[in-house]
Amino acid sequence: MKDIKIVVGANWGDEGKGLMTDYFSQKPNSIVVCSNGGAQRGHTVVTQDRIRHVFHHFGSGTLIGAKTYLSKDFICNPIIFRQEYEDLLKLECIPETYINKNCMLTTPYDMMANQIVEENRGKNKHGSCGLGIFETIKRYRAGVTDLSYKIRDYYLDQFEKENIVLSKKWKEIFFDDGIFEHFWDDLNFMNDHSLCISDEYFLNQYDNIVFEAGQGLLLDQNNMEYFPHLTPSNTGIKNPRTIIENVKWDDKINVEICYVSRTYLTRHGAGKFPSECDKSLINQRMYDKTNVPNQHQDTLRYGLLDLDQLYDRCMKDAGDFNGKKSIAFTHLNEYSMSKKRIKNLFDDWDTYFSDGETHNDIQKENK
Repeated sequence: MKDIKIVVGANWGDEGKGLMTDYFSQKPNSIVVCSNGGAQRGHTVVTQDRIRHVFHHFGSGTLIGAKTYLSKDFICNPIIFRQEYEDLLKLECIPETYINKNCMLTTPYDMMANQIVEENRGKNKHGSCGLGIFETIKRYRAGVTDLSYKIRDYYLDQFEKENIVLSKKWKEIFFDDGIFEHFWDDLNFMNDHSLCISDEYFLNQYDNIVFEAGQGLLLDQNNMEYFPHLTPSNTGIKNPRTIIENVKWDDKINVEICYVSRTYLTRHGAGKFPSECDKSLINQRMYDKTNVPNQHQDTLRYGLLDLDQLYDRCMKDAGDFNGKKSIAFTHLNEYSMSKKRIKNLFDDWDTYFSDGETHNDIQKENK
């Protein structure tokens, strides 16, 4: 019997997906499947020895020995891959990574174009993280896939169409050929430190498979209620389910989807936030080490969580999925919530509660 867990953020991200992925990856012979998004994810893991790492390009079970698989719906960034790989080596951790041959690749031009376009939006900026995720997708859709200076020409043409004039600073950076040459070094590094995979049948090698989704349900590309401040990917069960259904499993599988939420809401950047409130209404003293203020997404925003709405969107995402469903609540130490209310609402679900940073702080309550 193979255990399969699907970890999905239930809100706008930053719910604790890294924590839950780390928790589910404790079993022997584990692999974490990154099923959407790209290097813009920031999933935090703290070990029992208080080693803290924010995962961008590797599965959040890496520090306890889980392998990583970057599926075809993950957008690879060789620059971030190398940076994080070398950071993990400093922690005496050697990641073992598989990459689907059909993954899209982000180049420095995609990242620069993302930042240039966002700067030109001014007060109407989307709150993009500046890593070129959407630009990479649009470029591939336009058929510009060769890793050459044609990508630069493509963006120069796009800037002209959108009446974007490059500043002197951006011109110097955008036309610096050394940046693209350095990208090739990073790409070769990524290829030398990973294995290329053509299909997912290799997952049969593993007894414990954890799908780690990026972002959250409210940011799903199809959630038009919050357009245009969305992420260009499927953030829920869709991508993991497709992979699971396409693999010819050599053993029975036991699948659980776990939706993750803080006891309150957070949101990066711009966009509607109906229940937004001052941080002091939740906990004035709390401090988020991962989501620090930055030029792209400004300061993390806070709001109150509606449990009924949370339940409805999780059920909508699960659809006709007939496997086990569970809900995980993190940050209970920052804002308390009635466990009785949760258990009554999610009456046939397993529940996980965490009031700390490590997977040892998680308490599971079976239904």
